[in-house]
Amino acid sequence: MKTAFAALSSFATLTSAARLLLQIPHTPLVNPSTLTSTTHATLQSSGPPIDAYLTRANTFNFNNVSAGSYLATVHCRDYAFEPLRIDVTLEEAVEGSGDKREVIRAWQTFLGNEWDNKGESRGEGGNGLVIEARPVAPKYFYQERQGFSPLSFLKNPMILMAIVSMGLIFGMPKLMENMDPEMKEEFEQMQKNGVLGSGSTNTAQQIQNFDLASWMAGKTDAGTTSANADAPSPGQAKKR
Repeated sequence: MKTAFAALSSFATLTSAARLLLQIPHTPLVNPSTLTSTTHATLQSSGPPIDAYLTRANTFNFNNVSAGSYLATVHCRDYAFEPLRIDVTLEEAVEGSGDKREVIRAWQTFLGNEWDNKGESRGEGGNGLVIEARPVAPKYFYQERQGFSPLSFLKNPMILMAIVSMGLIFGMPKLMENMDPEMKEEFEQMQKNGVLGSGSTNTAQQIQNFDLASWMAGKTDAGTTSANADAPSPGQAKKR
C-alpha cells in the first residue's frame, strides 16, 4: 500500500503543471488600462499554443503549463511587445530529497535568431512567477502626410540649378562693373576676336554639319580637294 501511494505521489509530482503570469507594466509609452479587449498572449511550443486574454489586473494568467520551452508573444492592435523565452523545468527542491518543484525562467529572445540566443533575464522563480511583458513601440497603420518644408524644397536639384543660374544671370553684370579696367578690356577683346563668342558658335555649326557617312567612307573635303589638284588633266595625259 505504501509502495502504491509513493508511486502515485511521484507520478503526480512529475505530471504537475506550473502557473505563471505575464504583466504589462505602466510605462510612459503605454497605459495598460487603455488596451483593447482583444489583447491576448500565447505560449507557443511544439504542441498547440496556450492562449490567455488580458485581465483587469493587466495580466495574462497561464495555468497548467507543463514542463518545456515556450515562446511568449503578446498580440496587441496598437503596440508591439518584445518576445520572451520561458522555460519550465522540474528540479529537486532539496538535493537528494526526491521532492521536485517547478522552476520558471524567462529571458528576452529575438525572432529570426537561434533559439539559444537569449537576451536579458526577465525573471526566475517558482510557481506563480510574474514576468513583465514590456512594450517596444506603437504600431502605425497609416502614413502621415508631411507638410510643406522649405528645407526639402531647397534640396530639390532642379531648384538648386535654377538658383545657381539666376545667380549667374544677375551676378555677372555686377562682376563686370567691379572688374579691373585692364581685365575688362582684355575680356572685351576676347569677345571681339571670337574666343568666347563666335568660336563656340563655329564649333557648334561644325558639329551640326558633320557628315558621318562620308567620314566613315574615308572621304573628306580636304582630301578630295588635294586629290583633284594632284590628278593630271585629260589633255596632259594625251601629250605624254
